Amino acid sequence: MNTSFLSSEAPAHIIVFRKVTPENVQLLARVLDATPQPADADVQSVTRTVLSLRNGVHARVYNQLGIAVATLTPEQIYELRQLGDILTITPDEERRLPEVRPVPVTDEESTALQITLHPAELLADPQSDVVPVARAEGTFRQIGLDPADLTLTGRNVRVAVLDTGVDLTHPDLNVQVENTRSFIAEEPEIDDHHGHGTHCAGVIAGSAAPVGGVRYGVAPDVTLFVAKVLNKEGRGRDSGILDAIDWAAAQGAEVISLSLGSPRSKGSSFSARYEALASRLLDRGVLLVAATGNDSARPDHISAVGNPAACPSVLAVTAVDHRDRISTFGGADVDGIGLVDLAAPGVGVLSAWPGGGVQRLSGTSMATPHVAGVAALYLQVDATCTGAALWRRLTDRARPVAGLSQADAGAGIVQAP
Repeated sequence: MNTSFLSSEAPAHIIVFRKVTPENVQLLARVLDATPQPADADVQSVTRTVLSLRNGVHARVYNQLGIAVATLTPEQIYELRQLGDILTITPDEERRLPEVRPVPVTDEESTALQITLHPAELLADPQSDVVPVARAEGTFRQIGLDPADLTLTGRNVRVAVLDTGVDLTHPDLNVQVENTRSFIAEEPEIDDHHGHGTHCAGVIAGSAAPVGGVRYGVAPDVTLFVAKVLNKEGRGRDSGILDAIDWAAAQGAEVISLSLGSPRSKGSSFSARYEALASRLLDRGVLLVAATGNDSARPDHISAVGNPAACPSVLAVTAVDHRDRISTFGGADVDGIGLVDLAAPGVGVLSAWPGGGVQRLSGTSMATPHVAGVAALYLQVDATCTGAALWRRLTDRARPVAGLSQADAGAGIVQAP
């Protein structure tokens, strides 16, 4: 049975069971008067059960996550809560890209960005087999990464980026088509019609020898998985994002990068559905990394960390500029609910762009893949350091910066091994 057709449906509700147990399938099937369908050969389908209803509507139970998506009547919601151990039943909500910002190029900033680029000090000897070392973005110095050391490249580490897709033809990216999937019904191909996904993928896995001569990829040899969960306008729904996270985890992704979310008002709770999801994945050794959001306008207004980054089990990342100063737009801990865990470069970040070129963008979206890429480097050094252990290593080894408060930047700026 091919379950891909389910992505064209729009489930109205997200159900989070209190426990991860096979009984969740039986409970939902009973309430919906549905029949569990046999799994097909797709590795993704092993992790889920599809319920086929007599009226033609379908539901999915994510067996390893203890979460389901379905369209429920008020009577069915009441019955589920009475019969089952339910944590939450909530509407399927929309998430979006944090608003990314073009680099404001003043003469001072332009000069500073040029200065922070590493010079091409190591040139190829025509009599040797040494590969030229590309100049590297100034962000590499900030995160303690030596571009001349090609022993740390993320080799054999699996990282997933959930975004607007990717340009598979970009010369600086090596993404296998079988490692991609679209979860947007109206855009069934992985092609990136926005640009944001290609940019984030480039920060994680851009080539060590890029066509343009300036390296920007933190972990160029990772095995990258790309899920399109946001359309060309940068919008998507929780049901598709949950579907993609389940798919990425089924592919063996150890780090999942989410440069997406939604604003959260000061004092409001973090997302219970994403907290349950992230906590259960963390226990299985999978780390979710997410952007805090770009809704601040410092110094006049500082916004709360958005969802899902506000969840305690999601590693929340904010952005600093090329001088280690907190960005004007990054969210912060303003209520003790949504905490910031790490900071990373996110102002004027160079990376891949659809059509084969590069682009500079600013946003916590750009900081998040820096952390995902550095996490891959730690996993290359120690493959057993996954989940919560990887989280601790990233935060314990972060670089504190005078003037950066914990509320703004968490443990500090992420550092490579």
